[in-house]
Amino acid sequence: MRNRYTAACFLVFAFATAHAAVLTSADAPLRLIRGATVYKAANGVVLQKDDILESGAGGAQVEAGPDTILALGPQTRMLLDSLPDDGRGATQIALLQGWLKVMDRRGHATVVTPALQLSFANGSAIVHAAGGQDAVFAEEGEQQLTRLDKVDAKARGPLKLAFEQYAALEPGKPLAPGRPPRAFVTAMPPSFRDRLARAPGVPKAGKVQPVKERETEFADVQDWLQASLPACRAFVARFKPRLADPAFRKALDGALGQSVEWKSVLHPVRPRTNQEKSS
Repeated sequence: MRNRYTAACFLVFAFATAHAAVLTSADAPLRLIRGATVYKAANGVVLQKDDILESGAGGAQVEAGPDTILALGPQTRMLLDSLPDDGRGATQIALLQGWLKVMDRRGHATVVTPALQLSFANGSAIVHAAGGQDAVFAEEGEQQLTRLDKVDAKARGPLKLAFEQYAALEPGKPLAPGRPPRAFVTAMPPSFRDRLARAPGVPKAGKVQPVKERETEFADVQDWLQASLPACRAFVARFKPRLADPAFRKALDGALGQSVEWKSVLHPVRPRTNQEKSS
């Protein structure tokens, strides 16, 4: 009887996770920003394209379809820029801050930090985004790394990282493969030393709903709005409805009111009247 019950649970979980991204293991509920609303997300929540996930003091795991597993370290902030649909398409992650470990068996995953782009051929890798000191360790398989920050063409890449090779940003230097330094290994979340594996028997996987907390405040998304990530280009349309909140609008105007993206939204040029044109 127990064997039949266990098999049934596995089949339900496998069906739920085969065609979706599901939060399957979190030390504590994560903050989820969906649209312009803040939620709490616990194990079993189905994630959607453009969801922002932010961990606190603990870690978490997301299983994106049958071939991709994402592990978040503590104090990590990422955006699901693209997800597979029925097992097809790519998993694209924007990593603003923190530690991310990715296993991808299809070779269709991409991780973008403010300064680096990691494209998977197959295997697993660890990515650290730390305000201009971004780094990547190719744990398994061969990965391709490209610089996105402002450097000369020769330093931009792309660079192939072979099995157990590491590369990090260094001011004025091109990316170069090597062994991971002790500081990187020491700072890495201890759980990242283990091979990623699917979480067994997640209760109600794919059926748990996130808990709504409130609408976003400017402080929730300020770092995202100021980030140089390609996925953030859609944020003007995404957060424009929040301008109806005077506090959000004032804070945004103070920080980004003169930026190319927001100036025309916050301070649209009023068309001149016929009288003004003739005067």
